[in-house]
Amino acid sequence: MAQCEVVRVPRPGRQTVEVRAAPAHEPLASCRFEWPARWRVHTCAWAPPPRGQASVLFGMNAGPGDALVVSVARFGLEVDALGWLEGHVGPARFRGATPSWRGLSVAALDEPQPGPAWRAVVSGPAVHLLEAHGQARRWLDRAAATLRSLTPFEPSAEGVRGLSLGPLTFSALAAWRANTATERVPHGHAVAVLRRTTSEGHLAGWLRVHVVDRRVLVGVNPDTLRAETAPDWVSQGFTLGEADSATGASGPLARHSGEWQGRSVEVACAERQIGPCWVRADVVTPGLERAPVSALNGRRALDVALATARVSLRP
Repeated sequence: MAQCEVVRVPRPGRQTVEVRAAPAHEPLASCRFEWPARWRVHTCAWAPPPRGQASVLFGMNAGPGDALVVSVARFGLEVDALGWLEGHVGPARFRGATPSWRGLSVAALDEPQPGPAWRAVVSGPAVHLLEAHGQARRWLDRAAATLRSLTPFEPSAEGVRGLSLGPLTFSALAAWRANTATERVPHGHAVAVLRRTTSEGHLAGWLRVHVVDRRVLVGVNPDTLRAETAPDWVSQGFTLGEADSATGASGPLARHSGEWQGRSVEVACAERQIGPCWVRADVVTPGLERAPVSALNGRRALDVALATARVSLRP
């Protein structure tokens, strides 16, 4: 265990400083962000946390009740930061707060005043957590945004690669590989299937993206598209519970808990109208209680695919 080294560097022409935190021998936990000057720094004995758990790096305060606590959790893969935050603060407390996203990389959770607010920042295969109390809440969004822009992440954030699917282009996390087999679909439809496997070769996630070009299928009712693009889970041996609505970085989505071949699974899906295209994406992972990192990585893969989806209107 060692103290996290914290340095404050003045920012020219501003009443703020750049806070630089660097735990010994742990570049993945390092971070930088903008914060008001004159806040006092409090370091603590820091040790690398177990996978998926948060460990406090340091704290800052400016007076009674005004405090910021900075922590980090490590996963080895990109994860759904808001889903992880729910487990971190507890489901009961999560339900009493307001969840949201600030773009694709910053998850937000706000309790009513005088309670705290949190920002969970996806830092490649890690998540930095900022917990703010009192006046620190005023500066929280700026700190989260600058943590993404100022921090030179090492090792690099998990890579993404671009994929084309009919008129649609989207990004996929590097660990998710497109299936070589192609699915037979009607004219105007296109389907891509991506899989993530473990180092032992076991399937850890399955992502399917189905695109319908409405320039080809003019005037088709959305209910018809919904029925045509939905996978037949029952025929594939899945037993799913009722859908729970969720807040994803890409927008609203639905999640089901269920079973497949006697093992718990999680199925998440979302539908979007992107330009002239109807897009449905489904992801299947082991259940959250059975393999939390795989489940959170699957949620992240779904969000990345949908949030980066674009349509080329060129002929």
